[in-house]
Amino acid sequence: MNICKQCGVELEDDMKSCPLCDAQLSSGEVLLSNIQDQLPREGTKKHLMQRILWQITVVLLMSGVVATLLINMSLVGRITWSIYPISICLIILAYVSLLAMWRTAIIFQLLAGWLISALILLLVNWYSQEDWPILLGLPVLCAINIIGIVLYILLIRLKTKGLNVLALIFVSLAVSSLAIEAIISMYFNGKIALGWSVIVSACLLPVTATLLFMYFRTRNNPDLQKIFHT
Repeated sequence: MNICKQCGVELEDDMKSCPLCDAQLSSGEVLLSNIQDQLPREGTKKHLMQRILWQITVVLLMSGVVATLLINMSLVGRITWSIYPISICLIILAYVSLLAMWRTAIIFQLLAGWLISALILLLVNWYSQEDWPILLGLPVLCAINIIGIVLYILLIRLKTKGLNVLALIFVSLAVSSLAIEAIISMYFNGKIALGWSVIVSACLLPVTATLLFMYFRTRNNPDLQKIFHT
């Protein structure tokens, strides 16, 4: 079994080029026959799967961008409402690309995605001459990123991981919904008025409490740990 040294894909012995990155396999620098000198097979498969998922995500997002742009242009003759889904798709694409392609700590990936997304919103603000990218988009972006970074820090500091991870994720979702509605209400009404986010948080509260109870109940019980995989 041969391995492409450039992208880590497993290759058949009779292949002349890599089917993923098109690297020519005649060079000894590209072809690696000794699998022990390459990444573990599990890591190689994971890397390949990430690339495939990234490619699928790019196709889906760019298809949405092109479709909304064409519909908007055919109906109005210029870009109007399509700027909203296009901005969202580009921001999601920035985060997905960084998480899939940049091999570094997640916190640096999040910070880079935060910066690129802010630049996208600034470009949208410059093009549309509207205030929502600055007064609405940027605060929502900052709130989500701050909550995401805090969640990541809390997760890596956990000594034991189990149902408490899900509990923290549910808490972050509740806080995110409260923050997003507060920002939206400030933008449209000039004051904070919470409604749907309180309902969402109230629904997540008993789920979070149940997860935490199950985590602490099973933490010192090996039999229950096996049942709940904690």
